[in-house]
Amino acid sequence: MTAAAQAANGDILAGVRSRGYVTCGFRPAPGFAYSDNTGRLTGFMVDFCHGLAAAVLGDAKAIRTERLPEKPNEFAAVENHEVDVAFQTTSWTFSREISHNIQFTVPVFYDGQAFAVSSDQPPGPLNELKDATVCVKSATTTQRNLEDFILQNQRHWTVRLFKSYDETLQAFIGAECNMMTTDSSALVTSLAKYRRPGDNIYIDPKLISHEPLTPYVPEDDDNWADIVRSLIYATFLAEENDITASNVAAVRDNGSDEMRHMLGKTPGLGSRLGVRDDWAFQVISQVGNYGEIFERNLGSSSPFHMERGANRPWNHNGLLYAPQFQ
Repeated sequence: MTAAAQAANGDILAGVRSRGYVTCGFRPAPGFAYSDNTGRLTGFMVDFCHGLAAAVLGDAKAIRTERLPEKPNEFAAVENHEVDVAFQTTSWTFSREISHNIQFTVPVFYDGQAFAVSSDQPPGPLNELKDATVCVKSATTTQRNLEDFILQNQRHWTVRLFKSYDETLQAFIGAECNMMTTDSSALVTSLAKYRRPGDNIYIDPKLISHEPLTPYVPEDDDNWADIVRSLIYATFLAEENDITASNVAAVRDNGSDEMRHMLGKTPGLGSRLGVRDDWAFQVISQVGNYGEIFERNLGSSSPFHMERGANRPWNHNGLLYAPQFQ
């Protein structure tokens, strides 16, 4: 039986082991999934794919990447088992989950829709801005959120629609509109090279929606979904417990009972998932904890210097929370 046929029967893990790599779907986005100067795909979401390969194969490099089409066709690749998992900037919504043969796993990034404003001086509150032309990608939840905001706040704004985000961005940079709206993370990353002193581009901190960006998998393989969830939870718990790529070996031997269980020193947890007991150790040692993944791709060690915001552990006033590994 081929790896593809095995996956179609619901055993994605067997298919991955047969072919020797994990296939992850992405859509290009600065900071999240983009090609570096050598042509290698890198980024925040890509690192979670590397983490998945480390968990199930013991080798973070054992990945294959596929570019996914724009919404709504992006879901077909997962539904048809063309990719094992989609790691991309897709919001978990009720309608998406019930309309497609997919299951969302765990949010890896809490985002929200925001506005970029081109102005000679810091703009006032959004709901008080009178004259504005707003660029937005058409046929998206972003457009619907914008229209709701305009209606609720009785703004007489002009809305300009574009078929792609790149067209929307270029129209804003080209001064065809004085505002642009999309997810806050996309504004920060895509406008980074334009926001130099004197460029007068502001990103308003107010969010008008909540957008949990969540990897998703085929709905017919619950064990595979459990593996992806567990991978994400392990990165959360590692940061919460100050476990990093550099000290994980010491913690595995001398840490708390929970951490020794998660990292495989105490056996049994991996077998329940169908992977080796040291799967979480491989993830953290090869890829790092959540904070390390965030900082090198989006935060202080990246060109974007993005604030953590809600994407902090719960014990640091964030939303990242995992069940106990017991």
